Amino acid sequence: MSQQILFKTTQGDPVTSDGLRAALDGVQAHDCRVLYMHTGLSFGIPNPKLSRAELLDAIYKTIRSLGVPTLCVPTFTFSFCNGEDYDSTRSKSRMGALNEFIRLRPEAVRSVDPLMSVAVVGEDRDLAENLGHESIGANSTFDKLSRRQGVKFLFLGVGVGDCFTYMHYLEWLAGVPYRYNRDFTGNITHMGKTYEDTYKLFVRYNNVKPNTASYTYEKLLEDRGLLRVAALGGSSIQCTAEPEAREVYLELLRRDPNYFIEQPFRAVAADRTFMATNMVAL
Repeated sequence: MSQQILFKTTQGDPVTSDGLRAALDGVQAHDCRVLYMHTGLSFGIPNPKLSRAELLDAIYKTIRSLGVPTLCVPTFTFSFCNGEDYDSTRSKSRMGALNEFIRLRPEAVRSVDPLMSVAVVGEDRDLAENLGHESIGANSTFDKLSRRQGVKFLFLGVGVGDCFTYMHYLEWLAGVPYRYNRDFTGNITHMGKTYEDTYKLFVRYNNVKPNTASYTYEKLLEDRGLLRVAALGGSSIQCTAEPEAREVYLELLRRDPNYFIEQPFRAVAADRTFMATNMVAL
């Protein structure tokens, strides 16, 4: 694959496909069986000589050149939460341009989850198939990831503190008191058939607010040598392995169940009111 200029920083420095590959190698993104990727693409100004599709294709091909057997990306829609129906083929991901590009690839398979779907490319299609009706909990993609060997999380132009959705599965695993499973019902269209179904989502009580401890968690992972970080353009790439990321997060929750929320949770004041019109995160 020939080198391409993908972005330019505000200082005019090029961010190339070779530079992207070097950064991916630097965080050891290749050394896994399953790579679950969050994306932000905040490396600089896109090269105007490349179309949007050409840019995304160049990034995708660079990631696939790592040779990781399975690539998994979130293609969340939160459709039922937002009062919308879900079509596994047509419902657009709210997780960024690269994730949407990947889910539309002919080699990708997308899960039938009207809240938190994923797209999988490669060997382990079971991460997107044969799922339960809990988007975060039992028999979800996250639940399956927790039982796989060789799983890493990659953050492409974003950080752990920005968007590590797996931590909400860990909250479910720990049984934090400030979240609960809520039912969401709507219509699903899949394989030419439309039907009504209900899925559960592990949401926070309405009067519980997150704090900024996810960034403290990110720093702790880095300080312990469990999060590899490589600068790239105006941003960075981060990568961490599932077992280490899980253990540190659960350690913090064991130390203080309220570690990731603003105020200590009081069950007597729990508010189950739920309102969403453009939900993009849990």
